Amino acid sequence: MTLKLLAGFMILVIALALQFWFASGGWYLDLSFAALITFAFIFDIWQFIILILVAVFIINWQPAVSGEILVFSLYPVAVHYLKYIVRWEVWVENLAAILIGSVLMYFVAGHGTIHAPAFFIDAFSGMLFGTAVLLPLYRWQ
Repeated sequence: MTLKLLAGFMILVIALALQFWFASGGWYLDLSFAALITFAFIFDIWQFIILILVAVFIINWQPAVSGEILVFSLYPVAVHYLKYIVRWEVWVENLAAILIGSVLMYFVAGHGTIHAPAFFIDAFSGMLFGTAVLLPLYRWQ
């Protein structure tokens, strides 16, 4: 149990490092958001909330809460509870949740507009990273 949580922390740190590294080059990818959505399918709620709080603390260094941070923190919790209602294959649920989360994040952050190339790159990279995280950790259960 603790090794899986430690692996989750390491994956979250890797996602955040990659996200900041790509942002320095002008590519704004939400890899940590995709990792948190994937963690909704892997961890129980208390471990999951700890991972969300760590990610929000690292990303939001300002004391104010924005709409993006609310979506960033509450959408994965909603996915965690919706996984009990919607029962498909876990990899399909993960890809759909990341795609819907990307659309939701772009509508909140972009004020209702989606710029097609940036959105597709962000959604595809998030789904790719989420799948790379899901496959080894889901089998660990």
